[in-house]
Amino acid sequence: MDGVAEFFRRIPVEIVRVGGSVPWRTGLLGLALVLNIGFFLPLSPGGIGLPGLDKAVHLLLFAATVFTAGRVLAPARRFPIGWVVVAALVHALVVELVQHAAIPGRSGDPVDVLFDVVGIALGLGLWAGERMLRRAAAEREVEPSAPPLEQPQR
Repeated sequence: MDGVAEFFRRIPVEIVRVGGSVPWRTGLLGLALVLNIGFFLPLSPGGIGLPGLDKAVHLLLFAATVFTAGRVLAPARRFPIGWVVVAALVHALVVELVQHAAIPGRSGDPVDVLFDVVGIALGLGLWAGERMLRRAAAEREVEPSAPPLEQPQR
């Protein structure tokens, strides 16, 4: 248990070390998690209204959740992003099972799970891309500048 507590104590330090803002990263993750509550609410009698909007919401919300969770929990190499992906996959299945079994006016849809998985992959890709960009920017800052080229004599 001490290892878990130490991990959570180090998160803000790691975020700042990689050049991030702790309030922004945790705030965006909190927003993504709060928006996930919408998956567990009953729909209004008219439904969503726009065809395909439900699938877009699944894709975008899962992408945002994985991306923001990765930015908070895995700003450096301290936390394997795979655990974020596993948790998101389990969440995707739980959402559809709960919608099917326990929420009036909602039904579990395997296609929603497919869009959740695509969103998870998108969030993972965005997280990896952001890390590569930050790492490349940090390497450029560390590299010594090259000496000026000599001008040829005329």
